[in-house]
Amino acid sequence: MTVCETVGKPPRDALAGHVLHLRADKLAAAAQESWVRFAASWDDLPADTFMADGGSYRQRRYAAFEASRSGIVRLPHRPHFQERAHNALNGGIARWFAPMEPAIADSAPFRHILQVMADRVATHEARPPAAWLVEAHQFRIVAQAGQPGLPTPEGMHRDGRDWVLICLIGSGNIGGGETLVRDGADRIVLRHRLMQPGEGLLLDDRMVRHETSPIEALAPDAPAWRDTLVLTFARAA
Repeated sequence: MTVCETVGKPPRDALAGHVLHLRADKLAAAAQESWVRFAASWDDLPADTFMADGGSYRQRRYAAFEASRSGIVRLPHRPHFQERAHNALNGGIARWFAPMEPAIADSAPFRHILQVMADRVATHEARPPAAWLVEAHQFRIVAQAGQPGLPTPEGMHRDGRDWVLICLIGSGNIGGGETLVRDGADRIVLRHRLMQPGEGLLLDDRMVRHETSPIEALAPDAPAWRDTLVLTFARAA
């Protein structure tokens, strides 16, 4: 299985076992006005108050949807829950995150990403479900001088779902942020830093584990941040 170690020059779309790299032009066109407005919504994420390590480096909003052949329907706001076996740091409790703003959940860029990915994961299932439960997470990780931000404070992990999309929305003034993926035999199958807005990684969460390295501020007196949209897919029916 080929390991992708390129940083700055994204690999071509390819399914390496259970890992799919998605070029930025598959999910977004960063110059479009609708994408600019969509990305700007990450400036309005409240603090994640459920960090068991006491960290203040993560901001977040959340929403849940059902995706089926009939379309995409937003579900009533609900808590996010992971078993501690999947998230030893923050799992085991119902976490009520701030909801994704309706204008963002209904925006063209978000709906495009959600529909494209729902269609894509179905093509990799021998028996696709009638519906997917899709959980959407808007994340901003911030770093300060001498204080790295942790995209995956739980370390190498599975999310406890079927598929996971990590889509870069934007970043500034950072080093680090490299995603590492390991298979069931603990072999590294992907090592890649997302660089372009709209670039993504789709992971078969049942077969691989992943983590992303800390981000660090390059210029100590300037804001340093990394914004991602994470979608998880689990069989709903």
